[in-house]
Amino acid sequence: MKKVTVFSLISFLVMGLLAACSTPSYFGKTYSPTNNVDVYLAKGDVKKNYTTMGTTKVGKGFSSLESAQQKVIELGKAKGADGVIMELTEEVVSTQQTGTGVVTQSKRKNVIGTSSSSTMDIKQKKITATFIKYE
Repeated sequence: MKKVTVFSLISFLVMGLLAACSTPSYFGKTYSPTNNVDVYLAKGDVKKNYTTMGTTKVGKGFSSLESAQQKVIELGKAKGADGVIMELTEEVVSTQQTGTGVVTQSKRKNVIGTSSSSTMDIKQKKITATFIKYE
C-alpha cells in the first residue's frame, strides 16, 4: 500500500477546491444579463421560436450534477439567455482491464492452463448546454 504524504494530501485538496470554483467555458454571443433562464431537456420541449446563442460543456470540477446544472443556469443568466437546453451524456475516459492466469501440472506431466479477464470502462458524465434567445 502506498504511503500518503501530508504534502500530496494538501495538494489534492487545493486542486479539488480550485476545480470546484471553476466556471464552464462558453462559446457564443452575449446579451444583457437576464434574471430567469428556462430549462429544457430536449429541443422538442421548447414551444417558442428561438435562436441559438452559444454552447458550453461541463464535466469536471463539480461535486454533483445538480451543482453543475446550477452553474450552467448562472452562466446562462450572465450571458443573457432566455433558456437553456441541457443534454446529459457519458463519455468513456479510460478502460481498465484485469486478468489472471493459472498454470498447473498434473501427475501425468500434463500442463493445464486457465485464465480469466474482465474489462471495465471508466465513464464520466457531461452536460452539454445550448443557450437560446427567444424571438
